[in-house]
Amino acid sequence: MSWQIKIFLGLFFLISQMFTIIAAEATVITLQNGDQFSGEVVSENEKEIVLHHPVLGVLNIPKNQISREPGPSKTSIAPEITAESAKIVPKLPGLFGSSFLEGWTRRFALGIKGEKGNDTSFDLSFGLDASYRDEADRLVLSAAYYYETEDRKKDTSKGHINFVRDWLLPESEWFYYGYFRYEYDSFKSWENRVSLSGGRGYDFYRDEQLELSGRLGLGASRTWGTENEFDPEGQIGLEWIWEPSSLKNHSLSSQFIIYPALHNFGEYRTWVQGKWKIDLNFFRGLGIELGFEHEYESESDKSIEGEMYYDLIYYGRMGLDF
Repeated sequence: MSWQIKIFLGLFFLISQMFTIIAAEATVITLQNGDQFSGEVVSENEKEIVLHHPVLGVLNIPKNQISREPGPSKTSIAPEITAESAKIVPKLPGLFGSSFLEGWTRRFALGIKGEKGNDTSFDLSFGLDASYRDEADRLVLSAAYYYETEDRKKDTSKGHINFVRDWLLPESEWFYYGYFRYEYDSFKSWENRVSLSGGRGYDFYRDEQLELSGRLGLGASRTWGTENEFDPEGQIGLEWIWEPSSLKNHSLSSQFIIYPALHNFGEYRTWVQGKWKIDLNFFRGLGIELGFEHEYESESDKSIEGEMYYDLIYYGRMGLDF
């Protein structure tokens, strides 16, 4: 494994631990049958407690079903549940039995292809997606890495890490956001780039099947390599995810981001990503990912051999929830 891959993987785990912040400490309610629910107490009266669970939604829990003593009771009584939480699934546990990433959806995907003949090639692709949401926050962490060789010569070696946090406003489609992106590309003049931005976003549409959001903000990027620059820039983004009820276990999503340069009018860069996920019925959490990523920069360094204005990568991977 090359030192670039080691550095990329090291940065990924470091940044994921730095930025994965679960919402404020939750209230834990233990039922008489030993089941536990944790979340934010929305309201309380003499008969029941209304609890907002990050996964199950709103739960109406009668107080006469709550355990008053430590340890589970032999009495088996289930809580009353509103229509918003009719589909009950177990709360997602943290990694390795800890509270780290507890309540997050998480998927790791890997794709490998090799060929040997007159030419020898090897392609490696991996991705990681994790997300968390409640009434106050939405957090998304994603990473991808691509490595390709053609006739034993490195043709592609690049990857990125994205972290986005949305601060939601009560009873409003508006929200504030912070966006972090790290990129590595061995064939670019900058080789390493970090982008930070923030601003306001708006949920144009959101229901159980379709989510459509936009972003508008300001930020800056810093590059390291043969080209070391600090560039102030804007950010305009549009993203959507569609989970059609007519196609069970399928989801389609896409993101489009444009970064207009603020110091040099007319220069900009874009990033577009699309993904189709298919969950396989024969094994829970296993699925297929088909997707692409496209990058474009209005200016490139012509002194770097092989550097292009654009870069298109398409992939197929096998993913597993964990």
